[in-house]
Amino acid sequence: EPMAGVKALAILADPESAATAIAAGVGAAVALRLGGKTDALHGAPLDVTARVLRVSDGRFRHLGPMSTNLEMNLGPTAVIAVQGERGGEVQVILTTHRYQPTDLEVFRSQGIEPTEQHILAVKSSVHFRAAFTPIAARIVEVDTPGLTTPHLERFDFRHIPRPIYPLDGEVEWSPEVERTI
Repeated sequence: EPMAGVKALAILADPESAATAIAAGVGAAVALRLGGKTDALHGAPLDVTARVLRVSDGRFRHLGPMSTNLEMNLGPTAVIAVQGERGGEVQVILTTHRYQPTDLEVFRSQGIEPTEQHILAVKSSVHFRAAFTPIAARIVEVDTPGLTTPHLERFDFRHIPRPIYPLDGEVEWSPEVERTI
């Protein structure tokens, strides 16, 4: 498949890695500790050597169905190419500010045409659908570590009364029904 190696990820909010890539400049090879800097819930940083493809101010305007015409500012942004373990490269958009990818322009503004990618990865649990479903042959949801998992049993709750629904299996819940005569 000619397009099998064409992959892109939006976005990885990592101000430290973005600054390192921007300082190195387009064409440079950089050693980065990607991600994993928010807290212990989201995994450890990934050590990579990447090539800097592009840098920008991270500004773009939503053109799709959600938040149309909204101006976004990702802060200083770099696009890097990371070599995949099985060959091919993944283009990663590194940003200074956080953003949930809800518009195709997040890719286009960084020189990546989303419709030409074999695989697009977006860090969004639901809101990506309005813009990305029309161009997707298939959507694969991934339950990653962190605060957005629907599996509440993965968290250590300390300041709530126990047992409580839905955390404790032995608790049954039913809505209160108001009866009218």
